[in-house]
Amino acid sequence: MILVVGATGQLGTAIIRKLIAARQPVRAFVRRTGQYEHLRTNGIELAFGDLRDPASLDAACRGVDVVIATANEIVPEGDYSFAAVEGQGYQDLIAACHKHQVKQFIYISVPVTPHDRSVPAFRYKRVNEERLKESGLNYTIFRSSLFMDDWFAFIGSTIPVRGAEAATINRRYWFLNLFMKGVGNLIEGPGVALIPGNADVRHAFIALDDVATYMVNSIGHPEANNTLIEIGGPEIMGWDQVLDIYGDILGRRIRPIYVPNGVFRAQRALLSPFSEAASDIMGLNWLVGYDTRYEVNGTAALFDVSLTSADQFLRRKAALPKE
Repeated sequence: MILVVGATGQLGTAIIRKLIAARQPVRAFVRRTGQYEHLRTNGIELAFGDLRDPASLDAACRGVDVVIATANEIVPEGDYSFAAVEGQGYQDLIAACHKHQVKQFIYISVPVTPHDRSVPAFRYKRVNEERLKESGLNYTIFRSSLFMDDWFAFIGSTIPVRGAEAATINRRYWFLNLFMKGVGNLIEGPGVALIPGNADVRHAFIALDDVATYMVNSIGHPEANNTLIEIGGPEIMGWDQVLDIYGDILGRRIRPIYVPNGVFRAQRALLSPFSEAASDIMGLNWLVGYDTRYEVNGTAALFDVSLTSADQFLRRKAALPKE
């Protein structure tokens, strides 16, 4: 049995779809207040609970061989905190896995930056990486570069969300909804993109579906035992190259507006006393101003992942009908 924690999110949902296609037994850990109706299909067992409820974690881990954990509080749907969910919650999840002798714990993490401790999403990823390394469990940690599905949308487009199931940018969180309302049509509308950082930054942007394939293919893989793996897409690109693809698809030039790291850093600080989650989103925009130049083609071959290029990703999405 494979338990997916974070099952209602976009990545968790993609992982579950792949596991079902591979005829693997799947248990989805979901909140009763969450949006899980799309998971009510044959082959998916629902385990109701909450990372803040140790008893529900204990019950969910019974009879489980593998845990795939993607849950986070970056875009909360309710009154949750990073300390309660990614702090104490993951500590309790790891303890439950140890108690029930889970054979492999697969975890999605983020790149390392000089300011991880300043942004909760990054700070708790580092904490949980260390917990797994010290847990005695067989762990697989994937540090992923930026998801095309999210960041190609955050800069001002609705194209990346076309055809997406449980899309992150559509989650019910007021600050994200307000942010996307303000920037969501910049590229298709006035033809501008709001870019965090500067023109020199380079990323190995990766399609979320490829991340899901990595995580599923790591189950029982001998090269995935007790290891930390950096993953990204097939190219290391600047934002200008991404906008060139958008421009080619839309038939016009897309102009970048680069927002210095310091602007997002200041917004993070200003929002911090009022909303941890809103402050964290501004912090993420600050930290993506640092490179993720991952050379990963050999890793992709090792885990049998056919990486999607940015051009392929955006053209496939643009060919889909608007929602």
